[in-house]
Amino acid sequence: MDRLRLINTFIRVAETENFSSAAQSLHLSPQAVSAQIAQLEVWLGVRLFHRTTRRIAMTDEGQLFYEHCNAGLRTIDDAERKLRDRADEMQGKVRVFSSFSLGQLLVAPLLATFTAQHPDIQVELMTQREWPDTVDLRMDIGVIGGTLLNASLVARRAGHFTHLLCASPAYLRAHGTPQAPSDLLRHRCIGLHHPRTNRIWPWTFTAGNKLARLELPLALLTQDPAVQRQWVLHGEGIAQLPDYYARPLVATGTLQELALGYQGPRIDVHVFMPQREYVSRRCKLLSDFLYQHLRDALRR
Repeated sequence: MDRLRLINTFIRVAETENFSSAAQSLHLSPQAVSAQIAQLEVWLGVRLFHRTTRRIAMTDEGQLFYEHCNAGLRTIDDAERKLRDRADEMQGKVRVFSSFSLGQLLVAPLLATFTAQHPDIQVELMTQREWPDTVDLRMDIGVIGGTLLNASLVARRAGHFTHLLCASPAYLRAHGTPQAPSDLLRHRCIGLHHPRTNRIWPWTFTAGNKLARLELPLALLTQDPAVQRQWVLHGEGIAQLPDYYARPLVATGTLQELALGYQGPRIDVHVFMPQREYVSRRCKLLSDFLYQHLRDALRR
């Protein structure tokens, strides 16, 4: 039984005091309206209307039921209006998920810029290694590098990044600069567990027209890209670093790139949302902002 439909019919009859008028406004027959009122009375166990061949009037129980139901529907209408207004307003919270490195280096600065432009929108940034559970996190927008594991996501590819083989000038002064990939066997190399697969990131080089993977003894190993970056900056060894992080430091001389025929993997970056329907204006605005600015940053 659709109780809300029956109650809506009851309110319409109560306000028009006429089955035919109520039926006309509800696009029903008078017989259908009468049957719905009878069904509601059976369910409630009380008579709602006094009926004669010429007119109807609410009983005391009907009047009480009408007052409560009418107040309830006004509350529902008010909630609906507030939700629609909230979806259209440029205020409220947006929850953004990102993988660690992208979140710290690219996404976080963009979110700070966005909230400065839209002070009524509050942004919460969540970073983690594992693929996110969009429901548990109550996530609105995601930014992630690598393969999308959920085909139902509404995703846009903002660009891609690769990696550079780098060391600090201080490390190279102390240990020498490798001239070939095989020289790395005698150096302190810093490894990274892949944030989602937990596999050690491969070291790959071109050999003629082929790619060759080099198995290196690692002096240091971490799952945290931020720790890896700090070790390299502090002169602890050689590592593969995302190009969006390494290139500015190479340009200033803070880090030195080691070519050696190194071939870093290409990683696609996607901006995604869990669903296409019922997206608020603030979420759509932030999603477009992240997509456009990440595309520009990754293109550089």
